[in-house]
Amino acid sequence: MREALKAFTTQFAPLSDEDFNRYADLFRLVNVRRLDHLFREGDNVNKLYYVNTGVLRGYYLKEGVEHTCNFFFSPYMMTDLFSVRDNVPTLMNVQAIKDSECYEVDFAEIEELAFQNPDLLKVFFKMYEHLFRLSIKRQISFIYDTPTERYANLFKERPNVIAEIPQHYIASFLGIQPETLSRIRKRIF
Repeated sequence: MREALKAFTTQFAPLSDEDFNRYADLFRLVNVRRLDHLFREGDNVNKLYYVNTGVLRGYYLKEGVEHTCNFFFSPYMMTDLFSVRDNVPTLMNVQAIKDSECYEVDFAEIEELAFQNPDLLKVFFKMYEHLFRLSIKRQISFIYDTPTERYANLFKERPNVIAEIPQHYIASFLGIQPETLSRIRKRIF
């Protein structure tokens, strides 16, 4: 896990071995079996999670309908910032699509360490910037792109989603019905 975490971290900013070890030592193993949840709507989330292996799906439940918001492939770092920052129960559910090995760290602990270490703070700043850009890109896609264009972009930019995720989750992620996705796939292929 340490080598994978280091490779993931250094894509945002380099850390000295000493700083990385202080950072990595805070993480604790959490195994999530297929279809189990890392956390559910109503939980108070106060952890940051590193996905080391496996695949998870983030979704919201409204009136009995699941709305997929993201897929978390390893390596990935994630949490629910609204729950962490506002100290409120989360609205998000995070479920393993495959058996997944995650590592958790108390958000307050990692934040305290980052405030003591400018290089680690830079890692998190760059990571949040990256995630924010992805979020804005998704919002823009829902405004300007047709469902067919959203699917084609997903196919081009995240082929692992197309290859590994069940079609009904992909349809939910694209904001369309599974039948619509089937028609789009027939037209494209």
